[in-house]
Amino acid sequence: MDLNDYFNPVSLHKPAINMVPESLTFCRSITVHTPDNPVKDIFRSDIAIIGVPEDQNAIVKGSASAPDRVREKLYQLSSVNRKISIIDLGNLKITGNINDTYFALRDITSELRTQNVIPVIIGGSQDLTFGINMAFERSGNYFTLGSLDARIDFGYKEKQISSANYLDFILKGKNPCDYNYFNIGHQTYFSHLKIIDQLEKKGYECVRLGTARTEISAIEPYIRDAGFLSIDMGCVRHCDAPGVTISSPNGFFGHELCQICRYAGTASKIEAIGFFELAPENDINDHTAHLAAQAIWYFLEGFSLKLNENPDRPGNKKYIVKLNELNQEIIFYKSNRSERWWFELPFKDKTSGKNIFISCTYQDYLQASNQDIPDRWWKAVTRFN
Repeated sequence: MDLNDYFNPVSLHKPAINMVPESLTFCRSITVHTPDNPVKDIFRSDIAIIGVPEDQNAIVKGSASAPDRVREKLYQLSSVNRKISIIDLGNLKITGNINDTYFALRDITSELRTQNVIPVIIGGSQDLTFGINMAFERSGNYFTLGSLDARIDFGYKEKQISSANYLDFILKGKNPCDYNYFNIGHQTYFSHLKIIDQLEKKGYECVRLGTARTEISAIEPYIRDAGFLSIDMGCVRHCDAPGVTISSPNGFFGHELCQICRYAGTASKIEAIGFFELAPENDINDHTAHLAAQAIWYFLEGFSLKLNENPDRPGNKKYIVKLNELNQEIIFYKSNRSERWWFELPFKDKTSGKNIFISCTYQDYLQASNQDIPDRWWKAVTRFN
């Protein structure tokens, strides 16, 4: 497929100021699709930046103008220190038919996956997650979708997809043995307990904002398992991100979002990340556009430091803990390189026949050693039973 048919070239004014000397800026270290420089040799890239100026099915409009505002701030930042190849494909051409956008995102994401290129999507409204997710459904392999959101966009039972109910369309009919979902950062006054219970009964995971913020490092295992991470910028508190479609005085701090994005960059399974619901008309001094750009920068820095680890590779440490109450063993693995932890499920991927590993923490191992069932292990087993 010719990606030039899908994208409008990048066209930005020269920034008024540079944060670093111009020769060291981000835009000087990447390939940019411009009218004089069409897309080619995509297979040589590690990362593809994609703008999607689309908010037709948004509950609150305004995010369609976000891609270029974020791109402008990103281009002013320092280049990522380590050697990775990045291409900015430009903005997706919008036809006026929202289904064209969804299917274009499906096809583009599928093509990039075949080339081992990770798309960084700048939306647009969060229902665009639906189109990107379709690319992963095609493979049939076990897959985890993760989101950062103050509200869980599920349970509305409406016929028309929107930014408030896109999860209804994604999760409908899904077999938890083949497909996992988690959300981090929901605020309970925006998320009814019936919705949380409905998701958790299927083995999906929902981590409250307060729990996540108590120790940000404890949510790294969730992020590590995600194949696609969809971020509603409204998950950040208003004083750190005023320019969003729906804001809240509570939420993640700006530096916490950057830390989470760095975790995503280092994750072995990550194949796409998206930033949605940024509304420039609500922004103050482009504060939120700056934050989104910095979060993308941290994702790229994390990617440059990525360790592709297999839990059961030779040399990693293996620990077997027997839960006497269940008469069940849990097999844990610890990486000698990164000291990260996993446990092995007593099931195999139906498509590949390979063992399934779930990321966890040292605390999960200690919990099991004390004959207390780790919550992540129990929910994972629930999904497969």
